[in-house]
Amino acid sequence: MQLAPVMLADAHVRLEPFDPALYGAALRALAEGAPEQFVLWSHRGPGDWIGLWLETIAARSTAGTMIPFSVLSPDGADFLGVTSYLDANAVNRSVEIGMTVYAPHAAGTAINPAAKRLLLAHAFGQGAVRVQFQVDDRNKRSQAAVLKLGAKRDGILRNHRTLPDGFVRDTAFFSIIDTEWPDVKARLDARLAAFG
Repeated sequence: MQLAPVMLADAHVRLEPFDPALYGAALRALAEGAPEQFVLWSHRGPGDWIGLWLETIAARSTAGTMIPFSVLSPDGADFLGVTSYLDANAVNRSVEIGMTVYAPHAAGTAINPAAKRLLLAHAFGQGAVRVQFQVDDRNKRSQAAVLKLGAKRDGILRNHRTLPDGFVRDTAFFSIIDTEWPDVKARLDARLAAFG
């Protein structure tokens, strides 16, 4: 399994490798303009947490533990959010999809299923046998969205992460494995077809 920064696109969304110089200000504006989106955000903390988050994205990208994507409208004109591949493991052929957040006006649209369809297809196409998702156990909305994608709940790791604000969170884990991908793909395609 070999994952690298690539552009992925369909009729609903375009994913481009996230460049902080191009999209850092847009991500900051999204975070500052929609604080309700970030109430349970694992990077939120005291001080300039958005700046620290951007530094984390840059550092992890350089280290090869993250491939972040800007989520854009199909024509590339509208910045809609970010999503990422995290901790790709070529030996175990696994990767996480996470650090995903969208502008409020993208909620309930084709954006999330289309972006996840592109990322999942690319990962499984590159030989992944497992794609996982981690969600703060308090975040029931995100858990419902992951289940709606077709992922299975693997379980909860208790006291899994200490967040910048000091909160010790439980993390719910979900996954899609390669043998499930054809059915998941068909369901996602049907969902996307309903958007036209």
